Amino acid sequence: MLEEADIRAFLSSDYPRLVAGLGLVLGGQAAAEDAVQEALARAWERSLRGEAIDSLRDWVAVVAMNLLRSRLRRLGAERRATERAAARQPGHAQADATRSSPDEHLDLAAALRTLPARQREAVVLHYFAGLGVAEIARAMRTREGAARGLLHRGRRSLAAALGPSYRTGVLDA
Repeated sequence: MLEEADIRAFLSSDYPRLVAGLGLVLGGQAAAEDAVQEALARAWERSLRGEAIDSLRDWVAVVAMNLLRSRLRRLGAERRATERAAARQPGHAQADATRSSPDEHLDLAAALRTLPARQREAVVLHYFAGLGVAEIARAMRTREGAARGLLHRGRRSLAAALGPSYRTGVLDA
C-alpha cells in the first residue's frame, strides 16, 4: 500500500519534472498537471484496494501519458468533426496548413513539438519522466529496440533543430 511518505516524495521530486515533460508532449501545462494528478489519484485508489504498485513514478508516468494520449485522440476527433461541419457551410475557405520549419525553433519546447509524436513521447518519457528504455517500451507498447530507435532519432532531430549552441546536457546519450 502507498504511504503518505511515498506520495510526498513523489510530489517533491518527480511531479515537477513529469508535469514539465508531459506538458511538452501535449503543449499545455494545465493538461499535464491534470493528467498527472488523475494518475496519482488512480494510484492511491488502486493502493486502497490492495493492489501493488512497484514504482509510483513509473506507474504515474505511464498512466498520465495514456490519459494524455486519450485526450489528444478526443481533441483530434472533435477538431475533425468541427472541420467537416465548417466545410459544409456556404463560403467556407480552407485554412492554411503551413507549419514552421524546425530550424526556426530556438528553444527545447518548440523543438520538441517538431518531432513526430512517437519520438517526442519517447524523449519526454526518458528525459522528463526518468524512464529507462524497457519502461518506455512498455509504456509505448513497443519493443525495446523500437523504443531505443525512437530515442536515438528524437535526440538526433532535436540536436539538428537546436543547433550546436544549445548545451544543457539534455541531448547527451
